[in-house]
Amino acid sequence: MKNNNGVFMKLKIGILEVLVIVSILITSGALVYKFLFSSGDTYQFDGDQMYKCAWVSEKILSKGFPLYADIYGRWTSTGKEFNGTVIIVGARGGTLYGIYNNRSVTIGGEMAYKENIAAEKVILRPLGNTIVSYQIYPVEGYSFKDIEDKIMNSVKPYKKLNITILGIYITGIFAVDSKTYTPTEQQYIRNKIENINNIGEKVNVHFLDNGLIIGGRQKIETLEIYDNLIKPKKILTSKITVYLILNKTLDRLPKNITSYNNITNIITLKN
Repeated sequence: MKNNNGVFMKLKIGILEVLVIVSILITSGALVYKFLFSSGDTYQFDGDQMYKCAWVSEKILSKGFPLYADIYGRWTSTGKEFNGTVIIVGARGGTLYGIYNNRSVTIGGEMAYKENIAAEKVILRPLGNTIVSYQIYPVEGYSFKDIEDKIMNSVKPYKKLNITILGIYITGIFAVDSKTYTPTEQQYIRNKIENINNIGEKVNVHFLDNGLIIGGRQKIETLEIYDNLIKPKKILTSKITVYLILNKTLDRLPKNITSYNNITNIITLKN
């Protein structure tokens, strides 16, 4: 009986240990879920939640959604109050990387001293709830306005679906026949491209004999700037990926939204 009781006690303790471990795992999972997703739709974070804020920001940016943040805090260099909206372009660790008034800034928590801004509160404001993306074949034209018009022709079917398009972004390469640019002309164009990137675009330029190549991700309306800046003679693109940023959630999108182009992907903010 003694041995049997001993076996019974060992078995009983083993079961209790398993139950405790399962309980800990469930609790830990719930805490992790709460840590990552408790902000809800407002994406509001206190200054001591910057690691969480940066993690969420990184996930939003990785999906291609433009991201803005209302920041409430202070400048670390002067201690003066900061209350403004920043374009978020990156996030790592407990730091946000953004653009404010055409200046690159970093945002940390309320005790930050290395970053430009110490935040007491951050409200993330991603643009849109879904992105519909598709590719079109290379486009040829004699101005960037020609190229823009031909890209916008591919958008027309979506405009008939009773959906609100909040923004249109494109990625691709634009090979431009124009002229051979002098060093000062090249720098002037680079400066203008830098101004474009300071509002959240990701454009790059490479100069060649008798022209240049422009590539990257940018708003469709940015193309309008290049005609006066470059004065092209002829333009040929690579395949262009078009991103339509929509306010509707996935469950409210029209069922036939994927039927207008050969390759259509839908990216959602929530998953």
